[in-house]
Amino acid sequence: METGGSDVRFETKLRGHRPSIFILLFVVWTALLSASGAVATGATRVLSFRHFSTGSRTFLEFVLSRKSYKHRVGRLKNPSRIFVDIPLGRLKAGFRLPRFGERSLAQKFRVGRPDRKRMRLVVELRHSGFRYDTFTLPGPDRIVVVLRDTRPARERMPMERSGTRDGFPPLWIQLKRQARRVEKKPPRKIPRSKKERRNSIQKIAARFRAGLGVIVLDPGHGGKDPGAIGLYGLNEKHLALDISRRITRSLRKILPPGVNGDKNKVFLTRTRDRYISLNERTAFANKHDADVFISIHANSSPIKSTRGIETYFLAEASTERALKLAARESGTTVSRLSDVDKIKHDLRFNTKMRESPQLAKIIQSALLSRLTRKYSNIKDLGVKRGPFYVLAGAANASILIELGFLSNRLEARRLRAPKFRENIAEGIATGILRFIGVYPQRASILRR
Repeated sequence: METGGSDVRFETKLRGHRPSIFILLFVVWTALLSASGAVATGATRVLSFRHFSTGSRTFLEFVLSRKSYKHRVGRLKNPSRIFVDIPLGRLKAGFRLPRFGERSLAQKFRVGRPDRKRMRLVVELRHSGFRYDTFTLPGPDRIVVVLRDTRPARERMPMERSGTRDGFPPLWIQLKRQARRVEKKPPRKIPRSKKERRNSIQKIAARFRAGLGVIVLDPGHGGKDPGAIGLYGLNEKHLALDISRRITRSLRKILPPGVNGDKNKVFLTRTRDRYISLNERTAFANKHDADVFISIHANSSPIKSTRGIETYFLAEASTERALKLAARESGTTVSRLSDVDKIKHDLRFNTKMRESPQLAKIIQSALLSRLTRKYSNIKDLGVKRGPFYVLAGAANASILIELGFLSNRLEARRLRAPKFRENIAEGIATGILRFIGVYPQRASILRR
C-alpha cells in the first residue's frame, strides 16, 4: 500500500505541474523550429561556376544566390589547389561540374564539407607556380578568383593530352605547329622608342593615303541614357550628337580620295537619339576596322566653378576624379569599377597602348589651340588616363573627350552657341588630320 500511495502522490504532483511542462515543451519545440528555419534561410546557394583563361591569367567566378560575408579563400599544397569556404553553403539543384581546357591553370573541380556548417569548393591546379587575387562583385553576387601563372613564358605551353580522344594532338605536334606559326608571323612588340612610335603612326597615314582609312565617332549616351543635364536646358546626349555630326561634315569635306580612288570613311555609332550599350559602340568600330575611335562627352560637377576641357585614353585612373568620372560615364560605381579594372588591364591591346596616348595629346593640343585663338578663359585640364568601359573593347587608337562642364555657367553658355560648337568640331577634326598624317590642300578651311 505504501508503494501505491507514493505513486498516487507522484501522479498528483505531476498533474499539478502539467501546464508548466506543456509550456516548456512548446518553448523548446518553437526554438528548434526557429533554429532550423534560420539554417534554411541562412543558406547561401552556389548557382553556377564560370571560368575563362587569357594569356597567363585564369579567372574563376562563383555565382551565389546572395552575398556571403564570411567566405574564405585560400590555397593548399600537394597537390596545388585553391579552395573557397562558404558558411551554410549548398549547391543549387542541377549544378553542373565544369570542364577545363588545356590552357587553363585549373584542371579539376570538386565539392566537400570540412564540417556540417561549411561547404568547401576546391579547384585543383596544374602546377604550383601561380599567385592569386580575390574580390567580390554584386549583381549577381559573385566571388572572383584571379590566378596568375608566375612561371617563365617558355614554360607556359599547353598541357599534353593523353592520346587524341579529346581532339588535341600530342604535345610534340603542338610544339611543331606553334614553331611554324611563329616563323610565319613573328609576335608584335610594343615599340618603346620615338622612332618606333613614329613608324606606327606612319602606317595609319599610309592607310588613309590609300583610301582605306576609317574613323568612328561615338556620340556619348543617347535614348534612355541622357548623360549629364546642365544649365540652360543643355543635355549631354544631344550636345554630343550635334558636335559629332559637325566633326563628320568637316572631315568628309577635307579627307582626300586615296591613291586608288577609294574614299576614306567616317562613321557615327548613332545618328539619332537612341540608346546603344557600351559594348555595341566598340563592336561597331571593330566591325568597320576603325583606325581611330573617338567618344564625345560633356562633363558635370557639383562644384559650379569647375570647368575645362580634358581628353582621356584607356589605362589605370591617374586621379581620383578621373576614376569617378570613368565610373559615371560607364554607368557603374567606383568600387565596382576598381574591381573590374583588375581584369580589364590584363586584356592588353598592344596597338591601342601605343597609339592612344599620342592621339589624345594631338587632339587636345589642336582643340585648345583652335579655341584659345577665338575665346578667352579656355581652361586646359590636360590629357589623363582613365578606365572607361567604352574604350576597353576598341582594337585600335581610342580616346574619350570631355568638352566642358555643363554645370559651369560660362562653359554651358558657350556650348549652347552653334558657333562655339563649330569651333570645337573643327579643332577636333584638325587633331584627327594631324594624327593620321593627312594634310590636304583644303585643310585651310580649318584655319578660319
